[in-house]
Amino acid sequence: MSKIGDIKVIAHRPVPDGFDIKTVSVTKKADGYYVTLSLDDKTVPTIKPDFNPDNIVGIDVGLIDFYVASDNTRIAAPKHLRKAERRLKSVQRRVSRRKKGSNRRRKAIQKLGRQHKKVADARKDFHFKTAKTLLDKYDVVAVEKLNIKGLVKTRLAKSINDAGWSQFVTILSNKAVNAGLKVIAINPNGTSQECSICGHKVKKLLSQRMHNCPICHASLCRDLNAAINIKNRGAHGLKAQSMSSYRSH
Repeated sequence: MSKIGDIKVIAHRPVPDGFDIKTVSVTKKADGYYVTLSLDDKTVPTIKPDFNPDNIVGIDVGLIDFYVASDNTRIAAPKHLRKAERRLKSVQRRVSRRKKGSNRRRKAIQKLGRQHKKVADARKDFHFKTAKTLLDKYDVVAVEKLNIKGLVKTRLAKSINDAGWSQFVTILSNKAVNAGLKVIAINPNGTSQECSICGHKVKKLLSQRMHNCPICHASLCRDLNAAINIKNRGAHGLKAQSMSSYRSH
């Protein structure tokens, strides 16, 4: 490595023949240093988008259900951090009791770091598996363009960070690109208030979990109503992109 020289590594897998190493990144984590190689294979063709715009689903992310989809499927929020809190607090107390600068404190801090990494790894694994489940079934996934930085300033910050929506959407988008599929982000304003059947605005408090429209008398789960609106906006956005692309040609 430039400016460093040779370093010893434990290779988890060999670099395949014919691949060029483009970049090398070294990351320090709680349980040691990790080296990630970015490889390039000239024989692999660039994947061109090849998706069916009609095979689309909208997902409404939340804190009770990780997401509710427009097809009325839902996945419960795993709450990795919440489930590990008791263990983390126990290790944190051990750090606090150790004398500053001592080896015992250093070891306790390392153990705490490994516990946090375990939570982060479990969350990331869940995100990858959830993204695969969606993309195995649908060609297009419509999601809300959320202001995560603004949301984590609220009293729900810990639960929002535990859900890791931003990381999930990044993983979902990358997997979609690699498969020639599509993730489209839509404006989230009013998705919960707007009736997915007739479009009438039905104001409701956060505590109200059902959507009941006084105009068309639609009655369904608030999150399902939002997911259907997200899907409809995503489909509209795809058509707009398609028309724009057609005009440019």
